[in-house]
Amino acid sequence: MHEPAAKAFAKQREDTVISVCFATPLANAKTFGTIRKVADALDEVYRFREIILVVEDHLRDAFLPLVEEVSDVRLFVVRKGTEYYERRVIAAEEAIGDLVLIAQEDEIAHMDVCAFLNHAEGANAIALANCGKRRPFKSLLSWPFIALGRLAGFAVYPSDFQSIAMPRTLLNHILAHDEPRLALRYPPRDPRLPLSSYKAPEEVASRGAFKDIGKDMGRRMQLLQTLLVYLTPIILSVVAISSTILTLVGLAYAAWIIGALLLVDTLAPGWLTTNTMLAVSAIFMGVSTLGLSLGLQHLLRQQARDKGERVSEEVNRIDLFGKVAVDLNVELESENWARSDDLPSLETERSETRRPETKGDNG
Repeated sequence: MHEPAAKAFAKQREDTVISVCFATPLANAKTFGTIRKVADALDEVYRFREIILVVEDHLRDAFLPLVEEVSDVRLFVVRKGTEYYERRVIAAEEAIGDLVLIAQEDEIAHMDVCAFLNHAEGANAIALANCGKRRPFKSLLSWPFIALGRLAGFAVYPSDFQSIAMPRTLLNHILAHDEPRLALRYPPRDPRLPLSSYKAPEEVASRGAFKDIGKDMGRRMQLLQTLLVYLTPIILSVVAISSTILTLVGLAYAAWIIGALLLVDTLAPGWLTTNTMLAVSAIFMGVSTLGLSLGLQHLLRQQARDKGERVSEEVNRIDLFGKVAVDLNVELESENWARSDDLPSLETERSETRRPETKGDNG
């Protein structure tokens, strides 16, 4: 007789709900097999799990057999042409799990899904999978994106996979970001969003953002544009400094013209008019550009102050309200006890004062 497997007696975890999202699944047998494998692996460890699929409308019918075969699969249909980053946000917003994994089917097919999720849960951080190998040529080609990402406040690394796992609280912070589409792919550099690296098996076929330079050029240009947009505060600061310098140069130029007009007896024809126009133009351009840049910086800072959280973490927490509540309860209970002790005497006094009146009435 064969002994039963140990997993058959393992108790499933009931304290955690798992959400695995596939934002760009392909309608082929390989992808369907990967989804089945993921579902079976999760069912061995967790009791409650869901699999979210985001597909384009023309692929809807192709995924219906998989939805009927695998339990707890949620299928979301989007219009054709919905961008890659937007589909990841849609999947993350629909997820209801305590642990959320946004998976790429080519990567997750060779990874231990439960170990990946346990790593994110144990570290209480955003788990970024990578194979641990550094490719100098790949890093050299992607250094502009890395530099722009660092300046814009995003962790852009070419070796990170597209699969990412995190607890629900961290996912809520990412979805509340100004640019959740980019933040779900490249987490922001924020103390509230700790990052943790997860080493994946070497046989994982990564579909990183910089694997093939000749492919997905539109996605690269979109990433570049988004990073440049997030460099707006830095660019505005540079513009403000250069505008100030231009204004000072224009004023110095105007002072030089006035000095030449007072000290030089004879000026060349047209010299005064030409140089005056140049000085006025420099002063006007410097002052106007400086005003616009400072105004935009003020609006950006006001917006960040209104919606941003200034404190990233509280190291030592005290329950002051709980302490006050306990103290108040003690005082109230002592007062209640004192009042309850006085109640019999009060009732006795009332009964004694009422008895003579009752007898007199009866007599």
